Amino acid sequence: MHFKDDLPSKSQIFDYWKDHLDQVGFLIDWGSPACWACGFHYGTKYDVKRPDVGWDKILQCWNNIPLQRCHITPRSLGGTDHASNLFLMCRECHDLTPNTNIPEIFFEWARRQNSDAREFSKILVALESFGIGTAAVEDFLWVMVSEEFRSWMRGKFGLHRPQSKYAPISSRLTTATTVGLAVHYWRIHMTSPKWYSTKTRPKKWLAA
Repeated sequence: MHFKDDLPSKSQIFDYWKDHLDQVGFLIDWGSPACWACGFHYGTKYDVKRPDVGWDKILQCWNNIPLQRCHITPRSLGGTDHASNLFLMCRECHDLTPNTNIPEIFFEWARRQNSDAREFSKILVALESFGIGTAAVEDFLWVMVSEEFRSWMRGKFGLHRPQSKYAPISSRLTTATTVGLAVHYWRIHMTSPKWYSTKTRPKKWLAA
């Protein structure tokens, strides 16, 4: 059975909300399409490349990005398919969003979403899966961003293709892969004094 899609296009939703998002507490970069809730960015592939680009090109960028059209008030609770009742979200936010006919709940939840914080929580869960406690989190974070580890991990991982067609991107390096490699790397090198030296710690961690 062929499903008829009667929803407004993503560019039509963007065209409506560009003048209304600030009224509900959201700020977006027109030239860098991302999830309106958590800010998940799909990379520069979908960005507007030139500051003097025309409006039709901006709309095209918003149409192309693999964001999903999420109902603010679901149809099952009386919500319409009008652009004013649709929000552009990544797959994860769409899956997690509150299902209620009170828009204020939807917007309050969406304003508190943060893709970086969500990714950090995934790192914590993955570390726990490998038997690493929270006391060692900072050590593993600087391992994962170190040039030595990045060089060592080359050729030791593959990109995972999501099984759901609703995934935010076609393939990605999973958190469990990066964390698993970091733990393995740590276990190999943890006895070497140089890994405890501030000289080898990335600068972003030295201020902590």
